Amino acid sequence: MIGRHISWLLALGHVALLTAPLAAQETIKWRPDYNAARKEAQDKGLPLVLDFGTQSCFWCRKLDETTFRDPKVIGVMNERFVAIKIDAERDPALTSSLRITAFPTLVLAAPDGKILAAIEGYQDAARFYESLHRALAVLSPPEWMERDYKLALQWLQKEEYGQAINALRNIVADGKVRPLQINAQRLLDDLERKAALQLAKAKELQDKGQSEEANKQLAEIVRNFPGLKASHAAAEHLAKGARRPEAGNELRTRRAGELLTQARDFFKNREFILCLDRCEVLAASYGDLIEGQEAARIASEVRANTEWLQNAADTLADRLGGLYLALADAHLRRGNHQQGEFYLQRVVQAFPGSRQAEAAQIRLSQLQGHSPDTRPSR
Repeated sequence: MIGRHISWLLALGHVALLTAPLAAQETIKWRPDYNAARKEAQDKGLPLVLDFGTQSCFWCRKLDETTFRDPKVIGVMNERFVAIKIDAERDPALTSSLRITAFPTLVLAAPDGKILAAIEGYQDAARFYESLHRALAVLSPPEWMERDYKLALQWLQKEEYGQAINALRNIVADGKVRPLQINAQRLLDDLERKAALQLAKAKELQDKGQSEEANKQLAEIVRNFPGLKASHAAAEHLAKGARRPEAGNELRTRRAGELLTQARDFFKNREFILCLDRCEVLAASYGDLIEGQEAARIASEVRANTEWLQNAADTLADRLGGLYLALADAHLRRGNHQQGEFYLQRVVQAFPGSRQAEAAQIRLSQLQGHSPDTRPSR
């Protein structure tokens, strides 16, 4: 069985180029180096085609002389794939690591190296063209995802990071490897780095004794980057500062006011999970202040409204489904197929009708043997 992921093979070094007929070499843009091709695929967000063959393989030469000379195949491979031709005899390490024993074998992989399909044996141009488009279909994002991505870009441009973060996290939640999702994860990583830099500056200010300015920076991180690691860390620093006796009542009141402002903003924007989160912090740490009492009133109003609670529950379910999908994918990457299938089944059963359940069902179908059409090796 061919391995499910090839990203760890980057260290294998230069991949030998299989000598093919001159006409094929001049039409399809075969990359001569595996590592460079993998990097190109990741940078451009393009899937890969790996053609494994040998010099003495009759059907490999047949593939070069027919399928790889077809104009439609050439067009789609050059425009939408990164193609690599590999001589299995000159590069046995890569061939063995993917457990390829029959030639030709064509491997279609996502930009991050995850295997989409493995085709053993000769395919004519029409069938291979269909195989290429099946792989592209797996990587094509649904309409809602494209729409949310465009909105996220607009929010980023306006520095409305909180809304952008929520949209981007929903896009990457199902754990697939579409190019758009890879780009969304990169944007999230950029925001995490941006927040982390601001957090480091706030800590420097604290170390210099500039507590008031540091706390302003921390509050800004919590407000602008909800849900990110740096935001959680900033909230913890704020809470610690408010609990210190030397901080005084003035600082404590100011922190409570900032949290209440955030709670009100989230309430206004109908982001009820984040609103309840701030209200709970206020109730727990500032219950003796007017701000804490106001937060308790807001929380009670949210909990008394079934529509708002449904909104909050749906948001949590969406995130939890995404986390289970990510957990399943992590197990599958490590070869723990039983655990991976367990969490995929949990998503299907716990969140019926959701896009996470749909994604989980597709993954289960793939794992249970609904693989692309293949022919025996020749």
